[in-house]
Amino acid sequence: MNLPHLPHSPIVKSLLEPLLEDFMYWFGQAQQMLAGDSLPFLEPSQRQNLLDRITQAQAEVQAAHALLTSTGVGVDTTVLMTWHRLVLECWHLRLQTRPTP
Repeated sequence: MNLPHLPHSPIVKSLLEPLLEDFMYWFGQAQQMLAGDSLPFLEPSQRQNLLDRITQAQAEVQAAHALLTSTGVGVDTTVLMTWHRLVLECWHLRLQTRPTP
């Protein structure tokens, strides 16, 4: 019998905390790149759009982490997937800035 994980389940916290930390790390890395590096492959509007989405996601992740810490409440998987797709964009950005061998 499969029982869903309760919001206050220790397994939810043990899985979710490192994931939220990873999101914050990658969002921070991309934010630094967008703020400082020359990215000629991005139009200024694309750059600003990505930066705005990252800033919004960082605020959301921080709020989710605070809720997880204080109440043990998890995050809906659709929200996690939205953040994950944004992290994939951050990774793609990082790959585009790497020098080619």
